[in-house]
Amino acid sequence: MKMQKLGKRISSGIKSESGTVESALVLIPTVLLFLSVLQIAASVLGRGVAVNLIQGEVSREALLGSSQLSQSTDSLGTDLSRIQLPGGGAIIIGSKEITIPRLTPLIISQDKFLTSGIAIDEN
Repeated sequence: MKMQKLGKRISSGIKSESGTVESALVLIPTVLLFLSVLQIAASVLGRGVAVNLIQGEVSREALLGSSQLSQSTDSLGTDLSRIQLPGGGAIIIGSKEITIPRLTPLIISQDKFLTSGIAIDEN
């Protein structure tokens, strides 16, 4: 008997649609706002991390001098170029295109930017 009453309460609660429109009208803009703020934070953080990574790779190349090519690509896909200096040494320039993933449906395309780093090799 108690199971039947419980079953009727559950089925009437499922069939009842009171409050669903109001919660959707609040929830959808709130989620969009949250994803947009998260997209801004991810873009700013992604740019900072990308610049630090590229500069680190270029500095490592200048210190270790692993490749003596005029144009090379390292294992992470960074384009490294060396400009030889007349008195010895080289200027090393590294660049890479970075893509930040799209988190919010309000942005049409992904955030793409080109980052670069520079270092001087004195060897």
